[in-house]
Amino acid sequence: MVSQYADINFAEPDTVLDGVANDRTARVLANAADITLIIDPDDVVSDASFGLESVYEGGGEQWKGRLFADVVTPECKGKVEKLLAAARDGKKPSPREINHQLASGSVLPVRYTAVSLGEDGRVIAFGRDMSGISILQQKLMASQLTVEREFARLRAAESRYRMIFQLSDIPYILVDAATLRACDINPAARRILGFSNQRIEDAKIASLFDNSSAEVLHQLLRASVDDGSDEDIKTVLRGGEAITIAASHFRQEQKSYLLLRLSSDSGNVLAFSSAAELKFLNIIDRITDAFVITNASREVIAVNSAFVNLIGLSSHKEAEGRLIDSWFDRPNVDCSVLMANVREHGKVRRFATVLRTSYDQSENVEIAAVQTTHRGETVYGFVIRSMSAALATSEAEGQSLSQSNEQVASLVGHMPLKDIVRQTTEMIEKLCIETALDLTKGNRALAAQMLGLSRQSLYAKLGKSKSGDDQP
Repeated sequence: MVSQYADINFAEPDTVLDGVANDRTARVLANAADITLIIDPDDVVSDASFGLESVYEGGGEQWKGRLFADVVTPECKGKVEKLLAAARDGKKPSPREINHQLASGSVLPVRYTAVSLGEDGRVIAFGRDMSGISILQQKLMASQLTVEREFARLRAAESRYRMIFQLSDIPYILVDAATLRACDINPAARRILGFSNQRIEDAKIASLFDNSSAEVLHQLLRASVDDGSDEDIKTVLRGGEAITIAASHFRQEQKSYLLLRLSSDSGNVLAFSSAAELKFLNIIDRITDAFVITNASREVIAVNSAFVNLIGLSSHKEAEGRLIDSWFDRPNVDCSVLMANVREHGKVRRFATVLRTSYDQSENVEIAAVQTTHRGETVYGFVIRSMSAALATSEAEGQSLSQSNEQVASLVGHMPLKDIVRQTTEMIEKLCIETALDLTKGNRALAAQMLGLSRQSLYAKLGKSKSGDDQP
């Protein structure tokens, strides 16, 4: 019967190995591994056998008589000590990967297993050459890096397409040529079709237009797919407005698609004025600061890749249609204050707040916001910068701190330290309360929430501040 693995030994070693000569035992041990080392009680290599000629000629012939730890790379010395200690303690052999520095300068990775030879402290170490596996691992890593770079390149290309497609003033609809259903539609097309707040992806194209022209439109689109014709198609919207559709047929990943470009016969649909706007959109998507555009209701119209990465979204589309409030840590306070100041002043330069990512992680940020009008509609633009980046450019804050330091320094020598600390604390407290009240337009409830105080505490501090001002 074969023994259990935990014992490692043969079930009947005295019987099966009885009479085996020492030279035959040595030959068996030498052929049991690529490298076989006999280690004496002082951790010195007393003898060695090499199944790899390259290792022997690369320096292995000089290992005999040297400490085992001296023939391995510096970072593996600790592994050698643990390997030999475990073997002498009689523990179950645990393989350890140890590197040897060869004379050629190359590193040979070897997986060693050590077994005690008796009570005298001698150990035999069996090594298996891992260079082949190491090469495969390096190739696998190189392949993974190549795949990741390609994926990043494709994702960047998709991000640029999405940004241009979504922000374009030209109404576009992407259609599956096999089913004539909408695959994607940009906001400009939603507006002209009258479906600004409805999801119409996967809808039949003919159902988006007037019923009287639905059948004719279906036949003309089918003809564009079958014949490859690119003639303009005249149809009517549900509201009765005449519209022209230019259909372009293309194939991608063995599937056929139609790109429909809509243009109103009344001339209400605007196109890009120049290629410069396309370049501008491309730049916006590449900048390192997060960028968000919302409508007057604070619903997200478009975001750039930096915002997708900052919040941890899977794509730009995941952000579209959501309220920007949903990413604020305190939407009722911070977002309300920010929007109130933007509406009153038209822009806000630096607004510090905390955003919540998709993984419920907090992110300290600084926001610059602006209000403008596009096609008669009010829109808001937000540039969001992580505070780690904002701190690098806080020269104004540094100057302000210097002035505060000078004010504090002027008190030294005129009053005791405890009075300086108390007065400085009161100054900072008063400044924070005044700033919070200014940002909230005097709303004490919002100011208290912004400062993390209860209303009673804020009222008490306000009363204390007023009484202090009244003193002569």
